[in-house]
Amino acid sequence: MSNVPIALQGGPAPVPSRVGHVLGRIEYEGYLLAMIVVMGLVLTFTVGSSFWSSTNLSGLLLDVAIVTVPAIGMTLVIVTRGIDVSIGSLVGVVAVVAGLAFEHHLPFVLVLLIGIAVGVGGGLVNGAIIAWGKVPPIIVTLGTLSVFEAITYLLLGGVWISNIPAKLTQVVVIDRLGPVPYSFVVAVALVALFSYVMARRPIGLRIYAAGDNPEAARTAGLAMWRIDLFVYALLGGLTAIAALMTVGQSPLVMPTTGQNFELTVIAAAVVGGTNILGGEGKVVGGLLGAFLVEIVEDAAILYHVNSFYQQIVLGAMIVGGVSIGVARRRRRRTEGSLE
Repeated sequence: MSNVPIALQGGPAPVPSRVGHVLGRIEYEGYLLAMIVVMGLVLTFTVGSSFWSSTNLSGLLLDVAIVTVPAIGMTLVIVTRGIDVSIGSLVGVVAVVAGLAFEHHLPFVLVLLIGIAVGVGGGLVNGAIIAWGKVPPIIVTLGTLSVFEAITYLLLGGVWISNIPAKLTQVVVIDRLGPVPYSFVVAVALVALFSYVMARRPIGLRIYAAGDNPEAARTAGLAMWRIDLFVYALLGGLTAIAALMTVGQSPLVMPTTGQNFELTVIAAAVVGGTNILGGEGKVVGGLLGAFLVEIVEDAAILYHVNSFYQQIVLGAMIVGGVSIGVARRRRRRTEGSLE
């Protein structure tokens, strides 16, 4: 028998290369789903009934919904090579405005519309400064973070708002489609809608083009300012929906409402596969990223881990998600240059 290796004799490829080929064909979202399943199994075997209790699962799904909704907008913003670190403070503004409107006994639906309008307005401010002022998104949104935070404190005047109608809690927390809170159903519906928009509609293709190669997009006649206004206004409106869900979940508005919320949303987007360098990201990844982030936080609570360490884990997830995104883009570019 020849001593020539099987691979050089034209025989079957070694098993490791076949496995690598199969793994290479799996979408990133598949790995995320596998990680979520593994986390669920670990929690099942370690804390069991505490994890699977209806109270814990309902709370987990509601938390996932609150993060997923703005993560849709954050995904689109990051795809355009932008970022918005002001959404936590914007949550506070929307919560305060809605709370004051409820205290003045405005109609329920009108309050919701006012809250969403405030969120869209905040997003438009960011988008307009970025689009026409040509100021880097991180600088703009760091500035508006402080402005929105100051507005929250001024509107509250040192007094917490607790007169939130039970109807909001009913809609956000209690009402269900079977065992699933309506809030989570709304989040999934929005993910489906914007997944379709990003994959099939012209605006979605323009957003990807703007993030992948801005100079080429401008040369092709793409109105970049319109894209900036659209994605930041959309993120603002979706952030407002999350703010209203937050007020319904915990019917109390404080100066700290929404604090650090932007970190959780950014983590969900980047862990979900959105590349911080732009041009790449899927809305469904934001949902899976939110699931992974929230199930880790839920595990920390069930294991009685100090909240200080939860913030460390969240920061590590952001760094890890960004690093994976950069590495994936570098690998694809290397593979493309070799073809």
